[in-house]
Amino acid sequence: MRMVRVARGASSSSLTTGATYGPYPAAEIQQPFDLAVQQLLDEGFSVMQPGWDLVAALDSPDPKVRARAAIRLGWRRRKDVVPKLLEVTQAAIDANRGESCSLIDALGLLGDERAIPLARQMAERKNLSRRRSGVEALRNLGDTEGLAQARQRGFDRLPPPVQKVLEGLDETAQSKAALKALVDAAKQCDARRFGLIADVLYEAGTPVTVAAARRVLAMTRPGQPHTWRYARSVLRRAMLRRDHKTFGFLAHHIERETRTSKGSFASLKSGFDGQKKHMPVFRLQTQLYVKRLTWRYLRDLAHWEPSKYALHAAEVLVHYAPQDLRPPKGFVPSFGSCYLLGRILYGRSKRLREKNTVWRHVSYAATKPAPAGTREEAFPAYWDAGREAYLRVLSAAKLPDVFGFGLAGLQRHPDILQHATTKQLTKLLETDPAMSAGTPLVSLVLTELDRRFDPADPDMALLMRFAASPASHRPEVRAILRGWVTKAAPVWTRDEQHVFGLPMAVDGGVRAAVVDALVAAFGADPALRAEHIDGFLAILQKPEDTPGQYGAFAAIARQALVAELDQKLDDAALLAWLDEGSSSGRSVAGAILGARPGALEVLGMARLVTMADDEVAAVRGAAHALLRGATEQLRADPSVLFALAETPWDDTRAVVFDLLTNAIDLVSLGLPGLIGLCDSSDPEVEALGRDLVVKHFEELDPEEVLYRLSEHPSRRMQLFALGLMQTHLRPGYIPLARLEAYFCAVLYDVWPTRRLKHGVLALLLERGRADERQGELVAAILGPLLRTHTAHDFDRVASVLAQVQALHPSVTSDLKLAKAMTAPEAAS
Repeated sequence: MRMVRVARGASSSSLTTGATYGPYPAAEIQQPFDLAVQQLLDEGFSVMQPGWDLVAALDSPDPKVRARAAIRLGWRRRKDVVPKLLEVTQAAIDANRGESCSLIDALGLLGDERAIPLARQMAERKNLSRRRSGVEALRNLGDTEGLAQARQRGFDRLPPPVQKVLEGLDETAQSKAALKALVDAAKQCDARRFGLIADVLYEAGTPVTVAAARRVLAMTRPGQPHTWRYARSVLRRAMLRRDHKTFGFLAHHIERETRTSKGSFASLKSGFDGQKKHMPVFRLQTQLYVKRLTWRYLRDLAHWEPSKYALHAAEVLVHYAPQDLRPPKGFVPSFGSCYLLGRILYGRSKRLREKNTVWRHVSYAATKPAPAGTREEAFPAYWDAGREAYLRVLSAAKLPDVFGFGLAGLQRHPDILQHATTKQLTKLLETDPAMSAGTPLVSLVLTELDRRFDPADPDMALLMRFAASPASHRPEVRAILRGWVTKAAPVWTRDEQHVFGLPMAVDGGVRAAVVDALVAAFGADPALRAEHIDGFLAILQKPEDTPGQYGAFAAIARQALVAELDQKLDDAALLAWLDEGSSSGRSVAGAILGARPGALEVLGMARLVTMADDEVAAVRGAAHALLRGATEQLRADPSVLFALAETPWDDTRAVVFDLLTNAIDLVSLGLPGLIGLCDSSDPEVEALGRDLVVKHFEELDPEEVLYRLSEHPSRRMQLFALGLMQTHLRPGYIPLARLEAYFCAVLYDVWPTRRLKHGVLALLLERGRADERQGELVAAILGPLLRTHTAHDFDRVASVLAQVQALHPSVTSDLKLAKAMTAPEAAS
């Protein structure tokens, strides 16, 4: 239902309360509305033509009034005033008055071809602002010939390095190579000419020159002399073109400069007479003016071209970063100096107010966050109408406040994801994980992507894009990509482009799913293997830019293509590939060798050892297979295993230990083989040697085993030898005497283990008491220790000697007994 309200008054600000009529059905509202209008006309009221006062203002004696009136008429698209504008503009150009720029800008916005001669006349002027207005008017008027002439004049002003690059450049294609070439050429020039270069490139208006202009301006401080006039010129051009990307970048770039620059004075050439003058550059008044100018432009867009407001505002927001913030101070929030951000995000807020382009909270209570669901942004209706702008904010936001604003918009309008492009969705998934953590953004995007994906007719461009995107590292993205790869495998495994493209996926989890799918497909279809075998071989034989670059292809080949590759490579080619190939290729060569009969004879034991110690796991795996198949040769000569026992690779060590323990009869090698293991500096190998010695001790010469073990410098082996001595050392003087060096090494060690020293003393006491001859040997070993004067050692050594000497009176040492001990006392 609809209502018609009628109010009367002398002006819009003094209307009466009026009367309300209705309600009427929506379909019938026009008739009562027309009737109410006719009644007002009958009473003497008239219909006011929008802009009538602006037309009158064109005759104002004040040039500023004329300029503002022209711009307003341009915004309103009042084409009926073109004749009047042409007349006023011609007069301004003839008199070289300053408002001619605004007048020609307005004519360009109105798009009437009658303004082309005036625009061409302005485009030929030397003054930058007049030339800029003329060229941009020609662009809006569609004058190709005039633009070409202006373009040539502009290129003549460029430094030679930039001119040279532009001569052979295809400007219509925005390739990264062309963009880099232009920027690199600009870097070769004097930094004071960066502003000029950026302005001329932007004036050219092609995709690559516009992008290059932004890059060059990003390398400057826009408020510096020789740069500011050109930065301002590009900003004006962007506003006239409705170029949201350049406007957003430059508005933020200039605002950031205002936080650190107080402006300066410089001697610069005047655009009017070419004379140098000492003039202010980017002073405070200019800074305030430019910041407010950018907001006025956005506000006018919202009023006259509302469909473009949200996209321009979003482009401004995405450039704000943490370095733009300051610590909060009083009622000034961290973003207090971010003028445009505050205007866009908090323009309707009752908590914040702006003064001199600085934002402040109105009170202490206002410093608290706004209630959930409160819309504080300026022009919320235009954001809701231009919903795709939320995607831009979400995909490129660098501040939590900006990201939160975009996310709130997405949650209000989740259907906008249905209209997003694949590129936009990819950017959403690449949002900083720290910022999107705990939000439903990734879940919403993945739900939309999963809705679009049809396994029977998969969008492989979508799958390939996401598989190659850094976003695939996120667990949620990885899970859904793995599902797509598996479900769509019957389709994409039949397409050569995807067979050779998907294994290059960035994320390891996605690559694993691709490998599994291709292995299954190749295993089930010999024809598919035959079709792609040459392609796989060519890739695997290529050098890798980074180690493991073709690891996924190697994994597929090792699991599904070994037989086919084996038929294509002879022994010489395979060995050459193994020696000189990439890490991925060598892994495949190793797998082929591991499965090829007679490979051990071709390789030889020396090369087999090298393979088993290789850094590539698959090469080591092939060596393991060959080692397990060479049991008979290893039984005859296990030296290879002894060499590999100390390898740093755990998988090789496991194979070696298993063979030494279960497959090789080490007893047949005699004691040197076992002692060789015990002599290892590796604790695990040494432990294996000890286990084998214990296992085969009865089959060896015990005395020789103990003697060889006693020579080992390791304390672990000394303790092990002591344990064997305590249980297996034969009685008598000679077995004990062979170990004298061992006993001395332990007892005279300056950093001994107490357990080892006490064990040796106990053993010597036991053997010294056994008979007189052994007692003399014990006294000879322990006697010198009495001179060490170490209380702990002296007491124990003296105790042993006392018992031995008491039991065998003929045994003497530096220890003199006070009285003879009885046999029972000595025995105790």
